[in-house]
Amino acid sequence: MNVRWICMSILLLASVAMSQDVSFVASVEPSTVAANDQFQVSFTLTGGDVNGARGFKAPDFSPLVVLSGPNQASSFQFINGQVSGSLTYSYYLYARQPGRYTIGSATIEYKSTTLKTEPIQIEVTHSRQPRQQSGTQQQESQEIGDNLFIRAIADKQRVKQGEQVTITYKLYTRVQVSGYDLSKAPAYQGFWAEEIEQPRQPTVTTETYEGKQYRVATIRKTALFPTQTGRLTVAPLEVRCAVQIQRRRTNDPFDAFFNDPFFSRLQTVEHTFTSNALAITVEPLPGNAPTDFTGAVGRYSMNVTVDKKEVKTGDPITLRMAVSGAGNVKLLSLPKPNIPADFESYEPKISDEVTREGGIIRGRKVAEYLLIPRNAGTRTIEPVTFSYFDLERNSYVTLRSTRFDFTITPGKEVASGVTVAAKSDIRLLGEDIRFLKLTSSKFIRLDESPFAGGGFVAAMILPPLVFLGALMYRKRMERLTGNIHRLRFEKAGKEATKRLKLARKLLAQGNTQSYHAEVARALTMYLEDKLRIPKASFSIDEAVQRLQARGVDSETIGQLRSCLERAEFVRFAPSTDTQVGRQELLDAATEAINRIEKSYNGTA
Repeated sequence: MNVRWICMSILLLASVAMSQDVSFVASVEPSTVAANDQFQVSFTLTGGDVNGARGFKAPDFSPLVVLSGPNQASSFQFINGQVSGSLTYSYYLYARQPGRYTIGSATIEYKSTTLKTEPIQIEVTHSRQPRQQSGTQQQESQEIGDNLFIRAIADKQRVKQGEQVTITYKLYTRVQVSGYDLSKAPAYQGFWAEEIEQPRQPTVTTETYEGKQYRVATIRKTALFPTQTGRLTVAPLEVRCAVQIQRRRTNDPFDAFFNDPFFSRLQTVEHTFTSNALAITVEPLPGNAPTDFTGAVGRYSMNVTVDKKEVKTGDPITLRMAVSGAGNVKLLSLPKPNIPADFESYEPKISDEVTREGGIIRGRKVAEYLLIPRNAGTRTIEPVTFSYFDLERNSYVTLRSTRFDFTITPGKEVASGVTVAAKSDIRLLGEDIRFLKLTSSKFIRLDESPFAGGGFVAAMILPPLVFLGALMYRKRMERLTGNIHRLRFEKAGKEATKRLKLARKLLAQGNTQSYHAEVARALTMYLEDKLRIPKASFSIDEAVQRLQARGVDSETIGQLRSCLERAEFVRFAPSTDTQVGRQELLDAATEAINRIEKSYNGTA
């Protein structure tokens, strides 16, 4: 009997020891990828109570590019009274160049022991490995490839910095195409891009190319404005097409001879096509630029007006400045008027309107200043100048407004001997003066029981309610922790707000470069987490489509897109940035995220 109990005890102890065995391993999925394709690297700790693990250190991933991570996930099991679980740290990466890469060891502290993974390798090829196809499939692919392609065409091969160049993407086909989808947008490195809207059902025309006749449809058109000089490359556009082909049910040569439709059927297959890359040569502008030139290229006109020239002290004056014409209106930097010292002025309200008719970007940018004269007399606002480079004249042009003379008479406040307070004085009013409390407080009678009031009842009820709320919150967080996508979806708005607060601090410190990078990162990561878009395939167009599908209004989407584009562009063209523009960008980004959070119709 004793021997039997001893054997059972040994087996039980062995099972407990085995359940407590801990392993820390690394894995990569897939083990072979193409250059610029993402893959996942995971470091998994399995064993007993993995909650005791601390101090995870990832290896040095260079020269690989980390898209996201570490992404933490955990799972637990309770079997026969024993707890076992796993803890995984995962990263998404990609390699720019083909080759064989070695990922080093990761370490983690577990119960005063340092665990270490073995190095792993990843094979990066030049291109995606094609699947093995049958002879019929290879013949179909070759037939489709010979009769369908995407062609990118630039209306100019040589432009000046800031000059518009329009890229047109055309689909040429001699087969039946039932639909297409833009699977990867091109990269416009060194350009500011403005998409020209195309109809959902493009017009199909007939065109002869290299001796063959094709049906041609324009599927995308983009206006580019180079922000730097040199030879710039426009990356290819990737399109996935659904093609209808005839597939025979038999290999009988008589069927092919008679071409009997009974023995044929239509089948839809999908193929991915890539357009050709383009090279654009960008020449610098001439060096004799006026001192007030800020980079505007095109042809513009300027109109500066005031609503009144005879006012009383304290009455507002509206100065309106509008620059319109053909060119990249969104990037225009409007001149600042020289306001008299005793005029109280506010930050201007800036708006822009852009049209894309005929493939030419046109529009108008308006700034409205609110001015308040504080002293009587005559005041003058000197003429405002705006310079741009005229492409047709091949020279710089300076526009000049009229001079504004104001006659200011004493207002009611000045006439009665009361001086009008400045804005700073009004702000300090609440700090310097402490107002008297005119209402009486509530007194408690000495003979009144402290347990009879509503405060005692609330003190008895609130603690259990708070405890239940905390318990429900903890359960919810545990549920979210197990679902990393849901957790990111829930915290997208809070994380974006944190990043925008950091951007505000950077702006106050004068670190404008890091400020714009932080704003762009806040908006991009917010859309990735909220819309579950992988970092490797993120594009503004994809985010816009998903926001539209979830009921976000077009005005909010346009505002968000404008913020992203402005933040990205200023990083490459800092000369166009102003303090007012930086503050407006931050306010607009915050407002756009808040509006999406309120109107978002969808779940993780």
